[in-house]
Amino acid sequence: MKFRYKVLFTNLILLSLGLGLVGYLMIHKNFELAKQTQLKNAIVQNNLVQSSVEYELLQLLNSVSDNSETSNNNTDNNNADNSNAEKSSISASSIAAQLPQIGSRVSSSVRSRDSFFYIYFDGEKVYTDDKSDARIGDTLFKNLTTGNKNYVIKEESQKHYIYVTSQSVIDEKNLWIVSKCDASEAYTLLDEQINYFRLIIIVILIAESAAMYFISRYMTKPLEKLNHVSEEIAQGDYATRVNVKSHDEIGLLAQKFNIMAQAVSDHVDELNDMVHRREQFVADFTHEIKTPMTSIIGYADTMRSLELPREEQMMALGYIFSEGKRLESMSQKLFELIYLRRHDIEKARVHMADLCAEVVKVVEPAYENRHLTIETEIEDAVLLLNRELFITALVNLMDNARKASEEGQQVWVTGKFVDSRACNIPKDKTDIGETESADDEKCMTAYEICIIDHGIGMTKEQAAKICDEFYMADKSRARKEGGAGIGMSLVAIILEHHNAVLSVESEPGCGTTMRILLPW
Repeated sequence: MKFRYKVLFTNLILLSLGLGLVGYLMIHKNFELAKQTQLKNAIVQNNLVQSSVEYELLQLLNSVSDNSETSNNNTDNNNADNSNAEKSSISASSIAAQLPQIGSRVSSSVRSRDSFFYIYFDGEKVYTDDKSDARIGDTLFKNLTTGNKNYVIKEESQKHYIYVTSQSVIDEKNLWIVSKCDASEAYTLLDEQINYFRLIIIVILIAESAAMYFISRYMTKPLEKLNHVSEEIAQGDYATRVNVKSHDEIGLLAQKFNIMAQAVSDHVDELNDMVHRREQFVADFTHEIKTPMTSIIGYADTMRSLELPREEQMMALGYIFSEGKRLESMSQKLFELIYLRRHDIEKARVHMADLCAEVVKVVEPAYENRHLTIETEIEDAVLLLNRELFITALVNLMDNARKASEEGQQVWVTGKFVDSRACNIPKDKTDIGETESADDEKCMTAYEICIIDHGIGMTKEQAAKICDEFYMADKSRARKEGGAGIGMSLVAIILEHHNAVLSVESEPGCGTTMRILLPW
């Protein structure tokens, strides 16, 4: 089930429960009020009948008393004891005989269309104006006392009636007045309210369903976009993004999704680039091995097949030796390259003046063979380096400067402190420390090493690729000098381990400047 339908049905269920509860409470309250009103009317009716019957009985007793006084010539009728004697002089049977007539007179005077009453005397029903003459039962008379009333609601012939009972005592006999009032109006109102409420609920639920459908569809539309984009990404379209402009949780989710998709896209690009670089590495490595191996096999086969003069044998052996050394150098640099990519390095404090002097001593014989001179201008500093690896990096850079230079030229090696901000080096890339200037402004400081030659130079495109494995700006010149195109890759990894930045400035025919910025 789609999320929008879950939202729709959940709202319908909650709304139905809420409306049902509110409707039940309101209808129940209205019904109770209507029933109480009917009960009050029934009690008023019962009081009216009771008062009328008692009044008629009082008139009867007074008339009997007057007749008795006339016959006995008794004039003292103001005494209360004499009145009680007169009342007691009327027998219960006489009262019971007179009650039907009294009930008939009361009925003609107080009876309404929807009300009836019963008269019970000494437990016997003596009068009723109810033609149905319903059986009342004993419930109304239990625990009934003078001054109190009992009532009960009964359903008769699909109508509801309220029975109210009151009690009077005549000559130590119980006189019960039972009034019967139609209470169907309250129940009819209840049924009408229930039916009307059902209709209202149906209309509200239909309207709410339509409204919630469009609202939930609108609210879940960004989720559908997310789902659609995720399917496209799963099929390999990593450039697809979600265009959600809302600022709620779904909009935030869309932003995070786009960030995740970009990260996946970047990671896939990195993997593809890695695969491409590995394929290119294998192809370049195979090509670089093929050339010296072809030379070695060719010269070896010539020496094996032909009887060469001593001079030609030495020349062939020299080629075999030089190509073998190139293969050895290539394998050693490849090993160092792979090792550095997988391991961290140990660092110690190193004096840069001593380190640069040692580098010059290492490369000086090769420079003298080419009649090149090395000029140094080193400002001493103590930096945290791996001495052996950094010497390897500088030797490779010096060797490249030698190969690019012509006989008689100079190569400069300089080292000094610089403000890295002037060199446009970002702090997060160099991790360069901070010092305070005289005016208390924080200044980022780096140690700069420059190797400057005046050789053949390179184009910007060539300079951007010099750190790629097996890349050689001038392949014939590099191979002639014994290069394999791995040295600059090794330099780049060594500098990366030292949080250093390498920049190249070069123009064809004007030479090259290799600048290294080290954190200090």
